[in-house]
Formats: sequence, structure tokens, C-alpha cells
Amino acid sequence: MKIYLIRHGLTESNKQKLYTGWTDVDLAPEGVAQVEALASGFSGEEITGLFSSDLRRAVKTAEIIGAGHGLKPEPSPLLREINFGAWEGLRYEEILASYEDELHRWYNDPFMCAPPGGESLRQVFTRVNSFLDDLWEQENKGTFVIVSHGGAIRSVLHHYLGLEKDRFFELAVDNAAVSLLEKDAQGIRVSYMNKRL
Repeated sequence: MKIYLIRHGLTESNKQKLYTGWTDVDLAPEGVAQVEALASGFSGEEITGLFSSDLRRAVKTAEIIGAGHGLKPEPSPLLREINFGAWEGLRYEEILASYEDELHRWYNDPFMCAPPGGESLRQVFTRVNSFLDDLWEQENKGTFVIVSHGGAIRSVLHHYLGLEKDRFFELAVDNAAVSLLEKDAQGIRVSYMNKRL
């Protein structure tokens, strides 16, 4: 069984380096082009199911990928990005100026600490992985595509790679990049990550 984890295409918020989280923004024109190129890389793959976060940037990405397969994505709020709370829509420098202590605590331990009014990475992983667990348990052992977000995907990769918590920020998950999880009799493994198709 295979699960492809795909980060949505580029947004204007990504270009401006804003902490976007649950803020509902659309793809930038460059993001649409990225995803169209990505979709061509999936043209020969038989997709059993297509899912996405319910935020527009993820849904649009999944719609472009699914178009060539006659599939429409099934959106789920479980697949959303981390909720950045009071940091939503701010740049790093702006957060540092107003929330210096909270920001340092979050970077030191993002799994236990949360932005003010937001989520910890433990909470993000718990909800995303609950969605994955439902897929792993299905009798249909096919190929599934999930379009989500950088932090959400990183939390999953971090878990399945068995990394120490301080290595979370070493993981790169670029816009429109693909990571692959595979399950067999030996368990679940990360076959590759942050790949351009």
C-alpha cells in the first residue's frame, strides 16, 4: 500500500514568508504551474483515492492532480496545516518582535509548545495520523494521494523516520514536492521525501 504526501503549490503567502496555517489562501500563478508539472508526473499512476486538506490551496492542488484521473478530492479538516493562532499572517520578524519568549519556546520544543491560541505539533500529528490510520486499516491496499501542508507533512515524516524532536526543522517539505509512505509486512517506511516528479 502506498500513500503519497504532497504539499500544495506555492501561494502569495509563501512568497511573502507569512505564517499562514489555517488562513485560507489560494495558489499563486506559479503554484498552479508547479502543480500542473507535478500532475504530469502522476499520469501513469493508478490512484485509488484522492484526499486533501479543506483549505483552498490544498483543494486546488488536489483538483489539478485528480483531473487527469477523473477523480475529485475528498477534503478533510484533519489534513490542515498547524494552526498558528495569534501568529497567523505574520512574518518571523513580526512574531519575534511581539512574541519573543513564546517563539523561542516553540522552536525549542514545537511538539509540546503551541503558538498563542494555536496548536502544538503533537496535536497536528495526532489529527493527521488519525486520518492516515484509517487509510492503513482499509482492506483496499491501493495507492492514495493526500495533499496537505508543510508542517503537517513534516510531522508525519518526523514520526515515521523515528527522529529526535530537535531534528524536526531539518526536514524540508517544498511546495508541490512529494513524499512516499509504503506499508508492507515489515511495517510502514518513508521510501522518499521532498521529491519533484
